[in-house]
Amino acid sequence: MSRPPSLVVIDSIQTMLCDTAGSSAAGGITQVRECVGLFLRLAKSTSVPIMLVGHVTKNGDVAGPRTVEHMVDCVLYLEG
Repeated sequence: MSRPPSLVVIDSIQTMLCDTAGSSAAGGITQVRECVGLFLRLAKSTSVPIMLVGHVTKNGDVAGPRTVEHMVDCVLYLEG
C-alpha cells in the first residue's frame, strides 16, 4: 500500500526546470515563477505541504522574482 508523502522539500527552487516555462534557463524569472506556480497547484490539489528553499543574494534579498514572495504562504530567513 502506497502512502502520499507528509511533506515535500524542494532545495532549491532556482535549480528547478518546468516545461511550461519554455526554454528559459533554470533560475530565470520565468522558470522560477512557473515552477512555484506548479508546486502551489500541486500542494493545493493533494493537500501535501511543500517547502521551497530559495537562494538569497549577497544583500540578503530572496533571489529571483519578487512575485515569488507573494505567491507563497510564508517567507522565512534562516541564518546560521
